[in-house]
Amino acid sequence: MTRTPRDDATQAMLDGSRSLDTAPLSTPLVSTQVERMAGVSLHQRLTRSLEQLTPNEQRIARFLLAHQDELALYNAAELSRLTNVSKATVSRLFRRLGYRDFREARDQARSLRQAGVPVALAAPTTDHHQRHYEQECRNLRQALAALDMLDIDALCRALIAAGGIQIIGFRNAYPLALHLRQQLLQLRAHVGVLPQPGQSLGEEVARLTASDAVIVFAMRRRPKELARLLEWLGQAPCTVMLICDDSLTYIPAGIEHVLRCPLDSISAFDSYAAAMSQINLLATRLLHHDLVGGRSQIRRVTDTFETLDELSGGK
Repeated sequence: MTRTPRDDATQAMLDGSRSLDTAPLSTPLVSTQVERMAGVSLHQRLTRSLEQLTPNEQRIARFLLAHQDELALYNAAELSRLTNVSKATVSRLFRRLGYRDFREARDQARSLRQAGVPVALAAPTTDHHQRHYEQECRNLRQALAALDMLDIDALCRALIAAGGIQIIGFRNAYPLALHLRQQLLQLRAHVGVLPQPGQSLGEEVARLTASDAVIVFAMRRRPKELARLLEWLGQAPCTVMLICDDSLTYIPAGIEHVLRCPLDSISAFDSYAAAMSQINLLATRLLHHDLVGGRSQIRRVTDTFETLDELSGGK
């Protein structure tokens, strides 16, 4: 069979494409020792190495950088099809990036959501609202069970006896701390939130005594300094209550009261509905443990609202 110039050109193009997929790997772009790459995200690995990748590897890399949230949804064959490169190239790229295989990279992407990173695992479906509602109900049931396991009577006695209550919350937990303070201020005086904007904690917690109580919200994606703060509070003379999700596995000795709160959601973002419900229940239980004092404070607050004419009265 006689070959034509067109056949030769086609073969040359195929050979050139194949050479992009089979470029020799004389030196890894990043260390192939997986233990050295622990904790390094896929995005960091791709951006550090992008310019050194072969053209076909760059095609995969640029796709992943544009669709990183979707990695958890794919397998290697689907990624190969979406980027129009060979499956072998997909596998080789992830090894060069320091993963054992594609599956390890996908598992890392999936674990981000469990760590609180906003990751859109799938587009909303027609039953999205129903599944959202069902997950919220599961969270509320779990939050109620956690509250039932708490020695609520001992906690309420400590909060009522405390000369002052300080509430600490960082990042997403800060609005929870503010809301709890707003509820407790209707029941008693001397309730504060730490840290104040732009301030550090040292000056505030240094003055805590055995007559004080501290409530700490420690939701996932916590700042590193929170672990040191919890250790310090565990040795401080004050009463400490910790409200956290299940990702906090180590609780320092000396923290008497621990309340777990689920944050699970089918969406990209954590749900704090159960935490708000727990705040409501805690404030209600505290009110009923000191009904006379609580009602007296509520009357003082209500009278002050009326004197200052601060509220609209529903108009």
